[in-house]
Amino acid sequence: MNLTVFGSSGRTGRALLQLAHSSGHTTTAHLRSPARLGAAPATRIVTGSVFDADSVADAVQDADAVVIALGLHRNRTTALYSQGTATVIGAMNRHGIRRLVVVSEAAYPPHTRGLLAHAMAALYRLANAPALRERRLQDTLVTTSHTNWTILRPALLTHRPTRRPPQPPALRPHADTSSRLSYSQLAAQILTVLDDPATFHRNLYP
Repeated sequence: MNLTVFGSSGRTGRALLQLAHSSGHTTTAHLRSPARLGAAPATRIVTGSVFDADSVADAVQDADAVVIALGLHRNRTTALYSQGTATVIGAMNRHGIRRLVVVSEAAYPPHTRGLLAHAMAALYRLANAPALRERRLQDTLVTTSHTNWTILRPALLTHRPTRRPPQPPALRPHADTSSRLSYSQLAAQILTVLDDPATFHRNLYP
């Protein structure tokens, strides 16, 4: 599979590039600075901003699937999720690419269930209101697009390996807020869902 990754310099992106390479996939990494890839391998590197339509269009050309794993870090008020996702979807439409997997989060309704989960989500929203507004805009862009989209919504991500056995993302209606997943496990789940039509147009909770 020819896979294009946006947000490839982040923890999820680097883990995905590493696993995709070892699994025999062809990969294109789109990012601002190639130096930020570290040791993560990529068949092709396209340098540019996710707001730059030309570099984004170059990155998705000939792709079989696109993964958006963007993450806000220092400036959490920038329109990264909404404008970046809109640029990617626009490029996919122009090139006739349908398969899209987006890594998001489950820290806001309707993706949480239970009093404790709702209380934790409320605190998270207070501290991250601009970023969550961007997430909601991203959700709308993805779910109303003409793509075969899947949104993965992990609850807790960790660098360390967990004892959790390998398994596909759960087709359940809400996240398990106590569920821990390593970045490498999330990468494995992304590769698992890529060519699975049963996951099209679904929110999945790893």
